[in-house]
Amino acid sequence: MLPSRSSSPPSRVVNRRAPGLPPRRGPAPVPGTPPGAPPRGPRSAAPASTALARGSLWAAVGGLVVAGLLIWVWTARGPVLTPRHRAEALTFSLARSRFAPPMEVEPSAALVRGRFSPQTPAGVAAREAMGFRDEMVIQERTARIGDYNVDVLWLRLPGRQGGHWLVVAWMEGSDLALCSFRFASTETDLTPEELLWGQRLLGSILVPENFRLGLVPDFRLRGEPPKVFGPAKAS
Repeated sequence: MLPSRSSSPPSRVVNRRAPGLPPRRGPAPVPGTPPGAPPRGPRSAAPASTALARGSLWAAVGGLVVAGLLIWVWTARGPVLTPRHRAEALTFSLARSRFAPPMEVEPSAALVRGRFSPQTPAGVAAREAMGFRDEMVIQERTARIGDYNVDVLWLRLPGRQGGHWLVVAWMEGSDLALCSFRFASTETDLTPEELLWGQRLLGSILVPENFRLGLVPDFRLRGEPPKVFGPAKAS
């Protein structure tokens, strides 16, 4: 005969905690999480990094656009011209001084290289280079400006290119430097207005700082050099 089985229920294993300790709880729910939803882990930093990268990209693009606009504005104003020699520098300086006579004055500058000896007077060299005669000279004077002897002549020239010419000449070694300014005039003699504006022109360019030996004045000009001063320039 088999032994009888006990009718008592099976024993349960109960984990008991030490007295005084709080009961165990699961992880605290994240605010806004519906009941029964699994707990969420920490938020990813990827969206913030992406936004930062996009912001940096747009900043770089904006910088390139601004730089391009600045370059366009700068080049639209024309290139910067550096004078090739002293005579050209003096015409540049006159343009920068906003010389604005009431009559038309056409400037020109030239450097005639190697045709004369260093001892040739500038007035003699100018006569040979320009081909004018003594009877065409209205006034002539020589002045010491800085390190140079400078000849200043008023001429009356006939023909289509006639009128009154103010010529400034000096020797750069064996080279003849010339600045000439044609005043549009049909008068035989110099007018008081021409004498006044001629003197203002000379006072602007014939300064010792412009005639230092071995140094070309650093008068730079943006855009095209002026072809005429006076009313025609403003039209």
